[in-house]
Amino acid sequence: MKNNNYVFYKRGIIYSKAPHKEEQLTEKNRLELVNEHNAWFIRNTYNFDSSEKSSFWFVIKDSFGGMTELKGRTRNKVRHALNFFEIVQISVTLMREQGYDVYKDSFYRYQNTTDAVATRSSFLAELDRFKEGREFWGVIDKIDGTLVAYAENHCKEDMCDYFMLKARTKYLSGGYYPFYGLFYKMNEYYLGECKMDYVLLGTRSATEHSKIQPFMISKFRFRKAYAGLTLTYVPLLRFIVSVLYPVRSYVPSLRMQTMLRLEAMARGEI
Repeated sequence: MKNNNYVFYKRGIIYSKAPHKEEQLTEKNRLELVNEHNAWFIRNTYNFDSSEKSSFWFVIKDSFGGMTELKGRTRNKVRHALNFFEIVQISVTLMREQGYDVYKDSFYRYQNTTDAVATRSSFLAELDRFKEGREFWGVIDKIDGTLVAYAENHCKEDMCDYFMLKARTKYLSGGYYPFYGLFYKMNEYYLGECKMDYVLLGTRSATEHSKIQPFMISKFRFRKAYAGLTLTYVPLLRFIVSVLYPVRSYVPSLRMQTMLRLEAMARGEI
């Protein structure tokens, strides 16, 4: 089965379009996609924004109420950020000039992630690959023009995925609040001005190395959009998962722990 809606990502297959468009696949179709891409597994999500709670969800925001929807302390931090920084859409040229330094610096605060830091050359090469609907936003110091933080967003089918968010570590303390200003301005633009159906901040995390999702739910009124989840593996990985799942809390490999936690979500056990 040739299906261009699915792409290879981190040894697995995931849906590449807007998540509300994905439908439940048959086991036969899932296995065909795994074999077609020479992958280890496929993640199939469906019933997006279901009224029935589940162990798997997307984190979304589908309305914008300006400053009035925010609590007083959050409003103050947004205004503080807007005083320090210019927050606007930025060019690939600026990303080439300053983006890698922000990207690399941001990894200093991650302690529990399976991602490796990309080299400068691979980071720049990725910027040059055309991606339809890709937009960059930057948080720029008004005094010296330093790029303090950035977002890479993927806009498609009346929604926008806040795909990647990075910030220089030192600006996350000291009263600067760059993410407060960045999220406010992006929500204002995509939901308030562009009238998109929703913005997306990823799925429930299997590593929980970042606290950004609970932060956004608490501060900016994002919410959980529950969905169904099915995982289908190649035979060897299916065997490994079945053997390790009962003792998953003792597995030393971080990558395998992530896979087993995702399996627990699919089973509805966490």
